[in-house]
Amino acid sequence: MAKFWTGRPSSEFRVPLSMKVIQPTTFGRHVKACSPTFDGYKRCAPNVKERTEVMNMRASVRREPRSVGRGRRFWQIALPCLVLTLVAIALVAQGCSGGTSATTSGSATTIGSSTSTTPTLPGVGDVDLQQDIASPAQVVLNAVNPSVVNISVTGSAGGQTGTGIGSGVIYTSDGLILTNDHVVTLDGNLSSGQSITVTLSSGDKFPATIVGEDAARDIAAIKVAKTGLKPITFGKSSEVGLAEWAIVIGSPLDFRNTVSLGIVSGLDRTLQISSTQTLTGLMQIDTPISPGNSGGGCFDAQGHFIGMPELYLPPGSTGAQNIGFAIPSDTVATVAKTLTGR
Repeated sequence: MAKFWTGRPSSEFRVPLSMKVIQPTTFGRHVKACSPTFDGYKRCAPNVKERTEVMNMRASVRREPRSVGRGRRFWQIALPCLVLTLVAIALVAQGCSGGTSATTSGSATTIGSSTSTTPTLPGVGDVDLQQDIASPAQVVLNAVNPSVVNISVTGSAGGQTGTGIGSGVIYTSDGLILTNDHVVTLDGNLSSGQSITVTLSSGDKFPATIVGEDAARDIAAIKVAKTGLKPITFGKSSEVGLAEWAIVIGSPLDFRNTVSLGIVSGLDRTLQISSTQTLTGLMQIDTPISPGNSGGGCFDAQGHFIGMPELYLPPGSTGAQNIGFAIPSDTVATVAKTLTGR
């Protein structure tokens, strides 16, 4: 590439011999006649007169004030930013209005003067899909909670008065209720004379009497003078598989209408209760149960009664975590028919 003079102190600049010298004007300097030199370059001198004329022409051209150029550059930057800001504000406003309509599908809970809304999952507008992701315990609780009762027992033995709390399930609509035998006998300490009170899920209380007991299988039937009750629907425990849902409803520590969720952890378990009593064919569940759950209901995801919570292994003395056992519904149904004749 030709090397042109760039304003160095020398009044000359060089052009290689191999380049054809045309007569360009560069920075107001006009290349004139050149002569070869010993170092292979043509030596040329700029035409001072023409240079002066060109410089005068540049000086005569009116340039825009610097402030005008700056203002133009400012608006070139500011205008797109302003447009983007307006677009962002519009999108935010549209999103807010859409969020308000979406929350109408949730349930609103008013606390004091503020209102909180239970949101639905983003993009989940399909009712079937919402049902699929809903907790099975919630569905089962709504369906079978009226079929589970609280049982309170008071009695005297050996000159001492004892009380106990348990749960039960409604067997027939005319007042027959099933529970564990150890609930109505206070772990075998009472054989008669106990006072039994049944509290329905609605809170209504009724006295109850014992209809029959099977101490070996730890099942008892009691009755209240009440009709129009909602009985449980028996499922077939023989068809229950491992890892299926196990929803327990009862009154742990007298907290009525308590629901807990777990799965079936094992089948056909054998457990020695005492030196004289061994329970076989038990269903193992990891659903949390506590004192007071005994005699209540263990249900599958369809709300079918699949077992009666019997006992659990206390973590403090055994180190176990969520190891509980229920009497299978097939066994409960067989014993219930024997005790009630129905």
